[in-house]
This record gives sequence, C-alpha cells and structure tokens, in this order.
Amino acid sequence: MGSGRNYILLTIGFLILVVFTSGCINYYNPLSSSNSTKNFTFNDVSFDYPANWQVTVSNDNTGPSIVVSKDYYTQLQITITPNYGMSEEGVLKERNNTVYPGWEKISEDTLVIDNQTAHRTIFKGSDIMFFFKDMRFEDMVFVKNNNTYNIIINVPRDEYNSEKQNMELILNSLDIK
Repeated sequence: MGSGRNYILLTIGFLILVVFTSGCINYYNPLSSSNSTKNFTFNDVSFDYPANWQVTVSNDNTGPSIVVSKDYYTQLQITITPNYGMSEEGVLKERNNTVYPGWEKISEDTLVIDNQTAHRTIFKGSDIMFFFKDMRFEDMVFVKNNNTYNIIINVPRDEYNSEKQNMELILNSLDIK
C-alpha cells in the first residue's frame, strides 16, 4: 500500500517539476476559426495545425519539445533529441527497451513522415496522468539529420475517429529542414 502511494506522490511531484522547469513559450490565438489552419515553424521544423489548437515549445538540455494541443487530453508532441551518430537500428533498439507502465500494446507498423520511414507503436491505457481516462497513444520514431524525432499522440479512445483528421493534418504537413 505504501509503495503505491509513494509512486503516485513521485509521479505528481515529477509532473509539477516538469511544468515549473519547462520554460514554455505559448503560441495561441483563441479567436481563430475551428475550420482554418495555421502554420508553425521552429528550429527548422514546420507543420500546419488546426487554428483553434495551441502550440507550446519547451527547451531543455536534451532538446526541444513541441506540443500541439486541443486540450489536456488531445495532443501531439514532437521531441527532438540529438542521436550523436547512433544509427536508426540503434535508436529502434533503445526504443524497444522503453516500458510504458499501464499501457497495453495494440499494434506496430510503419508510416512515412516527411519522406522518412517512421516506426509506430499504438497503445491503449489509462493512468493517473490522464485521470484514468481510456486513452489511445501512438508512439512514432524516425531519424533525420542526426536527430531522433519522437512523436507521441494521445487522444481519448472514444474521440479518436473525430480527431484523426487533425492529427493527420499535422503529420502530413510536417517538414524538417
């Protein structure tokens, strides 16, 4: 019983630490129409996104993280990490050793993002971070220009079909120089 409580407290403490140390920059236009799109560019990464969503950038010592969000539950996050010459095979091997507690793997496949083959794993799960809401997670990774691009989509499972087009808009327009 005590270790479960410690895990919850540790998780909450970690989330608070991330929020306070992220140095977020917020790009948001609340007056924009839900049917229009906007373009975002940062550090040679650009993409289109729904105009009524917001984009937040945080930069830490491992590299930038770009979060495109409709709300707390519906988000696409792009994390850019230097791979210091690690091959794509090495990146994938490292990724396969990653464990997501509480997430159940549904499937794996590949897709093309910005003319690169991305390896995608789809999970379902519910955890404290999303207040135990039934969520769908997509974890995609590819290597380009000596960087590893990790894209994570999270969306409530019952809203996935209605949000799929918005996620595809971002992924299909992603351009990395």
